[in-house]
Amino acid sequence: MQKQILIPFMLISMIPWISHAETTLEQTINMAKQHPRLHMAELNNDASRASLSASSSYAYNPELSIEVQDRKLNSGGHGTDYYIGLSQGIEMGGKGSYREQAAKASLQSSKFQTEILRQTLVADAARAFILLDEAKQALSIRSQQSELLQNLNQGVQKQLQVGDANILQANLAAASYASALSALTQAKQDYTLALNAYHRATGKFESAEISPSLPTLDTNWQPPEHAYTLAEQARPELAALEAQAKQGQAQAELANASRYVDPTLSVMGGREAGEQLFKLGISFPIPLTNTKKGEYKASLAQAEISQSQVLWFKKQLQSEVRSALENHRSAMMVLRMFEQQQTDSNSITLAKSAFEAGELSLEDLVLHINQALDAKLTILNLTKQGWLARIQLAQTLGHPEYILQGIKP
Repeated sequence: MQKQILIPFMLISMIPWISHAETTLEQTINMAKQHPRLHMAELNNDASRASLSASSSYAYNPELSIEVQDRKLNSGGHGTDYYIGLSQGIEMGGKGSYREQAAKASLQSSKFQTEILRQTLVADAARAFILLDEAKQALSIRSQQSELLQNLNQGVQKQLQVGDANILQANLAAASYASALSALTQAKQDYTLALNAYHRATGKFESAEISPSLPTLDTNWQPPEHAYTLAEQARPELAALEAQAKQGQAQAELANASRYVDPTLSVMGGREAGEQLFKLGISFPIPLTNTKKGEYKASLAQAEISQSQVLWFKKQLQSEVRSALENHRSAMMVLRMFEQQQTDSNSITLAKSAFEAGELSLEDLVLHINQALDAKLTILNLTKQGWLARIQLAQTLGHPEYILQGIKP
């Protein structure tokens, strides 16, 4: 009969972290709304407003000309002539109106681009928060696994020295600990990467430790009905494309109007050889070398492209909404299956007792330890997938506030 091996090793619970102020998902989202990149986007809006102001102004400024000349008279002496002229270009074909329409549409597009960025930053920050929480909990689980198997390995090595364990058992314990140590190292690297990603997503680069406080998903939460219509009305990407289409149409009309030349009116008064002069004139440029027909065709093609992009985005949006809804439904269904199944926190203790009583082999003990901790990692991963599905759905529908609405109080 195989001699019973008594291996004293300490069963530890989840490794407690150094106390730090908790960071909530709501706080993370609020930080994302203050991201420095949004300030940069606002500067683009300011530039578009300035462009609108410039486009609203008349294209031509009046030109004032003053000429003075000294005349040498045949009779001797000198005479002075002077001329004062004023000219003004006249816009034809509604160019000013089209130019202003294009600038207004550009400003609208710029504002929608800012909203796109805001929603993207919120979703990215929420994802980074979820991934950071998972990485930190996974690191804690891997730390627990490593310490358990380290203590087990040390106990087997001591038993080997006194002849109460064989070399196969010692190799198994050592290999199990080495595997756990490798997983712990990977978990540390994953946590460091997740922390850096969280800092980038929130725009906050403080070196203080972050302790995520993750709320509980309400797996019974349902998105509003008519999801596609909701997304079509809320997605800033679609609104930005529609604004770009309006801008392209206005630019096409402006290019068409530019094919008509603008006259210049001029008036001049002066004195020459002692006589008063007055002239009134009008001039037209002759469109011989540049009829601007090519510019019109190019702008018309660009307007058609912009309109096609709107239609294409709507088709893509239908697919995105269907996919996000199905992904969310599946993720919530899986979570509902597991939310009633609590991992037995005493399973490792029970396995240790059974091992010491001779009811479990060393191989089975190692298997129970790894299975118990892997079960925690599995539930942790399912929770992460549920959150990512909720975040993706909220982003697809254009309502990032759904992230916080679909949680349990």
